[in-house]
Amino acid sequence: MLKNGLFMMTIGFVAVILGLTGLEEHRILILGIGIILIILGFVLYNKGEKKED
Repeated sequence: MLKNGLFMMTIGFVAVILGLTGLEEHRILILGIGIILIILGFVLYNKGEKKED
């Protein structure tokens, strides 16, 4: 779970960066997907941290 969460957050950050520098027509869609991936990755990471304790 920890690796999956970190991977999802990494992809989310890359998507946000691409959304900020990308084309105008797909900018909001890519930013939204990136933010959702960051949130999902954070949730997965926290679940993995709680299971290790």
